[in-house]
Amino acid sequence: MVVGFKDSGILVQDYTALLNNGAAIELKEHEKVEVAKENDDSYIVYKEGEYLQIPKNTMIRTTRKSDKFTVSEEVELLSEPRKGSKTVRMLVPGEELIMASYDQDYGRFIATADFGIGYVRMDKIISNMVENISYGVSNISAIVRNDSSMIVLVKGETVGVVDYSEGKYTLVDEAGQKYKVDKTAVSLYNSFEQITRAADRTSSKQLTSLIKGAYSLIGKQYVYATSGPNTFDCSGLTYYLYKTHLGIVLPRSSYLQPGGGTKVEKSELRPGDLVFFNTTGSRISHVGLYIGDGNMIHASSTKGQVRIDTINSGWYYSRYVTAVRVIN
Repeated sequence: MVVGFKDSGILVQDYTALLNNGAAIELKEHEKVEVAKENDDSYIVYKEGEYLQIPKNTMIRTTRKSDKFTVSEEVELLSEPRKGSKTVRMLVPGEELIMASYDQDYGRFIATADFGIGYVRMDKIISNMVENISYGVSNISAIVRNDSSMIVLVKGETVGVVDYSEGKYTLVDEAGQKYKVDKTAVSLYNSFEQITRAADRTSSKQLTSLIKGAYSLIGKQYVYATSGPNTFDCSGLTYYLYKTHLGIVLPRSSYLQPGGGTKVEKSELRPGDLVFFNTTGSRISHVGLYIGDGNMIHASSTKGQVRIDTINSGWYYSRYVTAVRVIN
């Protein structure tokens, strides 16, 4: 019997699985199950001595077998897959092995310490499990933070999910940083085909870089007609951010920058959009970078620095003109 070959998953909703004889087995939200197989649009899970087929969007798969194993106790690395064959060398507890193949009681492995190749009894090793990433679509456009980083979620784009507890998904970014969001923020994909179709959507990664860059400039001095790296006017800030982080060259003035994107309604704003204001009484004269929750990062001439201000009340609310989206 192969030891440690049990992948795991967590139900994200209640589900009733039907057996061939018509009997029903209840699976409950937050229940942990053993995953026997993953199909394009379903999982096969094991419960109460039965193998049950459940839709893919009812569960996240949390662990997956890797091809790496750890020696659990001293054992021979053999030249053939049978007892009594020539010993290549002894393996010691804790050694790491990479599996090439296995057949019943023996597996063929490469020992990472010296690249020795041979056969090992499967009951003397432990499978190294790796964290699995399930995938879903974001239902929101927002900035999500943890203690040390942030990620920009874009409505309709793919997100990676690694855990589910207390009604919250744990998301993971490309750097391995994890973020918690309410269950309503994500809908799990129900087929591999959906994941494949969505794989080329990358604006979330671009906008995360852009927004992180904007936050790093908070407190920098406002100086008219400058565009970084240490002083900025309002359009100089947005010009610098898009050019530096995304390689996009916007028009230099706030009056012309609306031509660098596609108009978006205020009710549909998402992080990374440019928001424009008439602060002089004649035409567009100010621009900021929207960061969600009704706030923007901008270079303020009256406050003399790059800062965060709301656009939903006060000075900027009454002077709001339009917004554009540069990254679609």
